[in-house]
This record gives sequence, C-alpha cells and structure tokens, in this order.
Amino acid sequence: MCARFSLSKADQEIAKTYEVKVIDPFAPSYNTAPGMNSAIITADQPQGIQQYHFGLVPHWAKDVKIGYKMFNAKAETITELPSFKPLMNKGKRCLVLVDGFYEWKTEAGQKQPYRFELTDRDVFAFAGLYSHWHNPQDQQWYRSFSIITTTPNQTVGELHNRMPVILSPEEEKLWLAQDVPAKELLPLLDTYPDEEMKKFRVSKDVNKAVNNYADLILPQNSK
Repeated sequence: MCARFSLSKADQEIAKTYEVKVIDPFAPSYNTAPGMNSAIITADQPQGIQQYHFGLVPHWAKDVKIGYKMFNAKAETITELPSFKPLMNKGKRCLVLVDGFYEWKTEAGQKQPYRFELTDRDVFAFAGLYSHWHNPQDQQWYRSFSIITTTPNQTVGELHNRMPVILSPEEEKLWLAQDVPAKELLPLLDTYPDEEMKKFRVSKDVNKAVNNYADLILPQNSK
C-alpha cells in the first residue's frame, strides 16, 4: 500500500527536471493523502504536469467516494480487474511525481512513521493509472489516479508487504509510450533495488493528513 507521499519541490523546478511545462500550477506538498490533488504526467499529455485527485474514480462509479478506497492498484491484477484493465489497455498511464513516501511501524504502542527516499534522485515517479469520471450532478469531469504497487524490497518490507512501483528514468518514458502493448509493460512493474533506497524516522505529525508543512520530511532521532 502507498497512501501517503510528498512532493516538496517547486513546480517550475520539477518541470525543469522533467523537461516539461506546468499545465496546472501547484504548491509543494509534504503529506499528500487520498482525495488530495497531486502532480502527474499523463500519457495523453506527456509535455506537461497536471493536477489530478489521488484515489481513482472509475467511469462506472456513482460518486467520488470510491476514490478513497482505490488509491492503489496491484501490479499482479491490473490486467484483470475491470477498474484497471481498460485503463491499462487504452494507455491511460501516468507518472506520479514524488520525492518520498511514508509507511508506519508500531513502536511502544504508537504508530511511528518512516520516510523512504531514493539515494540518487531527488524527484522520481511512481507508475500510475488515471481516469476521467463524468459527474452527472454538475456535468463536470473529475480527474483522478491510482498508484500501482508491487512486492517490497527489504527496506520497505520491514514495514509493509507492498511498495509503490518506482520507475527508472528510462522506464518512465516507456511507461508513457502509447505505441507499446500493455502486456509488454508489465515487466516494468517490479521491485525497486533495495540498495538504491533509504529510510528514516519522521515526525508523528505525519499521522494526520491535515498536517502539511516542510518539517514533516526531516529526519527525527530515535528517542
């Protein structure tokens, strides 16, 4: 599972890194949770960064509430489940831009959050799927996405039995390619190398999604 992550860099800085433009301006976020907007690059507009809601709402949904349950998609079943199979096959793939994510461990009876980052990249991308849902009430389009998860490496596995699919720069380009059959992209949804990740304790304020400030991503001592 991946329910919390961050993107603490300025939008123009990220756009420069990915050599794209900012379509939807956004502010840094240090504790993104389901239901919130976040920055993604979609396969149909790979030239720019857009803001979509975290938590996928499929085309058949009655309302947006289902998005709070569909914020993750398992790599093993995305070509089988009716919520994700059409998106995968029709190229509705995206890069979810982040600079770290969180998981929890129970310590002394309390939930202690840990932050995971890459050792060689300040900003990176999760593999994701996106959807456009038409709201029959107000006739507006609701744009949303889900993060694909896979089996964890040792670093993440110490805290959770799933981890987000992290793509290399080369894999990012391939994931957005519209001319590649979906089945040929499945090998990309593997476990990220353990030696290229690091983790550290962070403030328990991360536990509440309403908390969203820069100090949340800073390492905390073990006391």
